[in-house]
Order: sequence, then structure tokens, then C-alpha cells
Amino acid sequence: MRRVPPAALLAAVLLGLPASAQRVAEKPPALTPWYVPREVAFLTFFNNDNITPELRIAWHIPVVQQRIDSVNLIVEGGGGWAVGKRSMTNENLDPPLTEMHQWHILGGVAYEGDWGSGWHVGGRITVGVTLFGANYIGNDGPIKEGLNTVGCVEGRVEGGYRIGRVVLGVNLGVLTPFNKDPRQTSPNDIGGFSAGIFANWR
Repeated sequence: MRRVPPAALLAAVLLGLPASAQRVAEKPPALTPWYVPREVAFLTFFNNDNITPELRIAWHIPVVQQRIDSVNLIVEGGGGWAVGKRSMTNENLDPPLTEMHQWHILGGVAYEGDWGSGWHVGGRITVGVTLFGANYIGNDGPIKEGLNTVGCVEGRVEGGYRIGRVVLGVNLGVLTPFNKDPRQTSPNDIGGFSAGIFANWR
């Protein structure tokens, strides 16, 4: 007998979850028109000894809508400033940080599942552009790296609970820039691992 690859078994189980979950009624029309954001999230990034809180807003455009789950196109934007900054030169020789900001414009695909009991799960993968800049303390005085851009990819998973037509929950993720300029320090300080809270509405 041929063995079924573990990945195939896992995929079959995940695909079967919605069918085995308690069904809910067909979702009513959205609470807001398409041009009004459907989600707000407060994230905190941890990277290279820095801590950066961010505010994000997102628009969701349903592509596949089932009774308990959906696949959406998502457009998301937002950013913030570092509040916890590296105070010493690290092992990579990145100098102490005095100011850093990062702003993201992202688009991609999101999955959302809502069970009849109220529990919510989801995940997303997005790509886009990060605008960023930073100031440092160098050996010869201040170092200023002005506004730059870099491509990035972000993935997040989320879990929460639906109250009426509003979902409240927590999320975890990671954002990674690519095509970094090796002559600069600031690309090493943007993105990283994130944790936060969110609310979306239908």
C-alpha cells in the first residue's frame, strides 16, 4: 500500500474543518461600502533590539464567500515610529539608534473562517513597499539615513471571537524586506516579528 505524504494528510484535515464545523447562516451584506476600511490593527514589531508599534488599516474584497469561511483580496497600509531603540552597537556593528520610522503599503490574499460558536481564525500573505528612514549615533557623530523604499513581504495569522458582526482578536506575524541596500543600516531595523490586536467588521 502506498503511503500518503504527511503534507497531503494535513491538507485534507484542514480542508475538512469547515465542513465539519457548525454551519452559520449566509453572511449578510457588508456593514460599510467597499471604500471604507474594514479592519484596524495595532501591531508591535520586534527587530534588531528595537520595538516599533504600528497602526494598520485594511480593506477586504471578498473573492470566494462560503457560509463559514472566505478568501479575500486585501489592501493594507500603516506604520509607526520606534519607541524602544537600540542603545549600543550590536554584534552586526549596527550603531545605536536615535530615531526610526517605517510605513507600509501592502496587498495580497487573506483567509477568514467564522464558526457558529463565534470563534474566528484567519491568515494572510501580502507583498508591497516599505518607506523608512532612521538616525544613528556613529563614531564620528550623527548618521542620518533619509527616506528610502524597499520591497517587502508579510505573513500574519490571527485568532479571535465574533460578537455580532465585529471580530476582536490577536495576531502574530513577520515582515521581511528584500533587495536591501548593504551600504545602509536602516534596512536591518525595519520589519521583524510582530504581535498585536485587531478588530474587523462585516
